[in-house]
Amino acid sequence: MASSNKSLVFSDKFVISCGTVSIDKQKSKVLLIHWRKTGEYLLPKGRKDVGEALEKTALRETFEETGVTAQLLPANIVSLATTAKDSQRPEAITEPFAISQRNTGNGNWKIIFWYLAVADSTIAPQEGTQQENEDFDTIWVDFKDVVSVLSYEDDGRIAQKAIDIAGA
Repeated sequence: MASSNKSLVFSDKFVISCGTVSIDKQKSKVLLIHWRKTGEYLLPKGRKDVGEALEKTALRETFEETGVTAQLLPANIVSLATTAKDSQRPEAITEPFAISQRNTGNGNWKIIFWYLAVADSTIAPQEGTQQENEDFDTIWVDFKDVVSVLSYEDDGRIAQKAIDIAGA
């Protein structure tokens, strides 16, 4: 058999997650979560439910983890995605602007689709939206500080790319 530059992972070895980089352009802030258990600062994300659309997962998980209602932000994203034959590509789209893949051990993978979203940092988060095992604080961080605040380098790169795309 010929070899190629490909990988194959069956469904028992991966999980699909989705998250947002939710920004408040007026206040120049990014929505983060602070996980009390570990002290980590993270972008909100979580597992896709069976049959759920990716963008719905991103918005649902953002709301569940933060209590903040976000909306996808149409933006001029450079993408390899195609459009239907009979339509023109819109200038502003709401496709994922990044994916990240994380090896979670034992040959398992977490594939995360990242969406650009907007939210209002002046509205108090809704209480009681987190699942039992989640213990997050909702925080808004200034654009200029977000890369240094986030606990993981990749999250910082994702947040900075979102800010750049939004032209904020």
